[in-house]
Amino acid sequence: MSESEQLMVVDSTGQPLYPATRKKIHHEGLWHETFHCFVINLEEGHVILKQRAKQKKDFPELIDITAAGHLLAGETPRDGIRELEEEIGLVRQFEQLFPLGVFLEELILEDLKDRERVHLFLTDESMPLERYVLQTEEVSRLIALPFSEFDRLADETAETFKTVDQEIIRRDQFVLHPSAYFRRVNEGIQAYRVQQT
Repeated sequence: MSESEQLMVVDSTGQPLYPATRKKIHHEGLWHETFHCFVINLEEGHVILKQRAKQKKDFPELIDITAAGHLLAGETPRDGIRELEEEIGLVRQFEQLFPLGVFLEELILEDLKDRERVHLFLTDESMPLERYVLQTEEVSRLIALPFSEFDRLADETAETFKTVDQEIIRRDQFVLHPSAYFRRVNEGIQAYRVQQT
């Protein structure tokens, strides 16, 4: 997405206000809407995360949400599902997503003021990691984090995390998200697991 594309500025309740460029929104810290979807493999008991591509403007090479993106002016969360196919080649219908609600996320850095109304989802997929088709401009690789390790992301004192392949990842290798964000996702995983039993 280019800095000149038009997003919808909203208030914290989601009421549309006016369109503005992504650059203006991030410079002024205006609320806008995004789509985040975590892919889980319930059968194997892990969450799939992406490593952002080296050339990404924001947070290059850090570990992040499986698939995510900004919603353009006039779009709804249903339109955000494109991110799954674009970034990792996973085709889904909106009805196949498990909704976790809206999460208000604020990240204020020196050169980025990001205030997002995140439309948060899960989807379950048992396909092996090597079968995903990655958009190399966005994603350098996928990793699988066991549910027990993903759960620890909500604990700010936890410093290292072990992937399914036994790779150790430090907290500073993850994109910043508040503990409450990871708690919401963990609660959603638990709710989804209960629903599937």
